[in-house]
Amino acid sequence: MNMRSPLGRVRGLGSAKEGTGTWFAERLTALALILLSLWFVAVVIAGLDADYAAMKAWMARPGNLTLMVLLLGFAFWHMALALTVVIEDYVHNKPVEMAAIIAVKLGSLLLGVFSIVAVLKIGVGG
Repeated sequence: MNMRSPLGRVRGLGSAKEGTGTWFAERLTALALILLSLWFVAVVIAGLDADYAAMKAWMARPGNLTLMVLLLGFAFWHMALALTVVIEDYVHNKPVEMAAIIAVKLGSLLLGVFSIVAVLKIGVGG
């Protein structure tokens, strides 16, 4: 016989009071990626016959360089958020889950930084 009240039985079994921040960040980065990807596709189509010097000059414009850095930043942030959710949902071994989440976050950070530095090197010079 259980002497606990109905509230006592369900306490701790409800919402974890977290996750809405991640959910909102995923939607925000997805929206930003839609807009930035449309811009990027238009740039690629417009620059199909351009050589490296023309694309370097195009990338040196502050607006284009900023949009490209934003595209890369949002892409790697979105990737890290999405992969973290997949790992949390499907990996049930806690040490493996934590190691995988750390690897995803560090990997996406490193890849993002390397990509942004490469774009800055092209745009700013070097």
